[in-house]
Amino acid sequence: MMEKRIIALVDMNAFLASVEQALNPDLVGKPVIVGGEPGTRGIVICASYEARKLGVAFGVPLAEAYRRLPHAAFLRGDIKIYMDYWKAVQDTFDEYTPLVEPVSMDEAYLDLTGCRNRFKNLTTLGLSLKADIKTRLNLRCSVGISVSKMFAKIACNMRKPDGLTVIGEKRMREMLPGLPIRQIPNVGYKSERLLKELGVHTASELREVPRPVLDDLFGVRGAEWHKYARGIDERKVKGQRGPKTVSRETTFNADSVDPKFLEGTLYYLLERVCLRLRELDLVAGRIGVKLRYVDFSSVDDVRTMRFPSNTEGEIHPYVKNLFEKIYTRKTGVRHLGITAMNLSPAFRQIKLFESEKSFDLARSLDKVRSGLGYHSVFTGRTMPLKDKFREVTDGYELRTPSLSQ
Repeated sequence: MMEKRIIALVDMNAFLASVEQALNPDLVGKPVIVGGEPGTRGIVICASYEARKLGVAFGVPLAEAYRRLPHAAFLRGDIKIYMDYWKAVQDTFDEYTPLVEPVSMDEAYLDLTGCRNRFKNLTTLGLSLKADIKTRLNLRCSVGISVSKMFAKIACNMRKPDGLTVIGEKRMREMLPGLPIRQIPNVGYKSERLLKELGVHTASELREVPRPVLDDLFGVRGAEWHKYARGIDERKVKGQRGPKTVSRETTFNADSVDPKFLEGTLYYLLERVCLRLRELDLVAGRIGVKLRYVDFSSVDDVRTMRFPSNTEGEIHPYVKNLFEKIYTRKTGVRHLGITAMNLSPAFRQIKLFESEKSFDLARSLDKVRSGLGYHSVFTGRTMPLKDKFREVTDGYELRTPSLSQ
């Protein structure tokens, strides 16, 4: 008989604000708002629970937040610090299981099936996990444990902040019929409204809707909800198996000493690296540039960026500075390469810290080029390549293109 899975969802309560409170004990118990200083443009990226109780939460304009809570601590925040803390949280997860699936920079699913025999019961297991995080990082979290992702999330949401809820099979069967459809995975606001127009408010009512009707109205999602309404959630916790680096490089047919051509090539290589990062929904924390001279001597250097990014506009200044630093000889260059390192998921919080204009522009270019080809839009920086490389549909045909992943 197949062993029942034990799945947990860990939610780091008001993570960014909680990190600030852990770093500065004077902020503990006080409303903390991360996103910017009072009077600046922008929105609240994270609010502590003290601020939430007073009416300020994610997405509220900073000006409005200040009007409501003029005595709150307003902080710009530091994404590098938050990512370091999140890595430390994940290091704690790794001591319990290798099957960890982050879903944001404050939330992750864990498959704890292998921990079954190490603890007296699931409550003891959950308390141990919470205690380890609290002891090491002085951060609170909410934990939900059940036999599926769906009910692990439901359990996690039942006691916040700093709660622990275990939903076993018996309790799951008792809860399922009256479960509001909004708590079913992937039922968003619009879908919920349409389902309610059909008279469907709970999982038991959803079970009465024929599957062909759900398929016609919602496609693949409808087929999923047909299972979820019956308590069937076969989604597994997916361990991270992403690439450690993404790189692009080329060797020239003839060496070059033309700075504009070399810089244009680097920008094109950067475009290819950034495109791949966006396809993988990753951001890079470090960027490296390497070059090889005609005499086969090589030089390279790396730089840690202020914020992780996957857009050319954000990363190019670092690439330019690196190239100017390492290109010191009046000798022909035969090889150039760019490598993105310290990769991490492009979570919502990271994107909010990035320049929105830069990210939106990059996405728009990706969309146009995917439909009309690379050369439907290109920047002036790559113009020097037109006489050196043959143009192909998705870019320039480099002599030795390579992409690691």
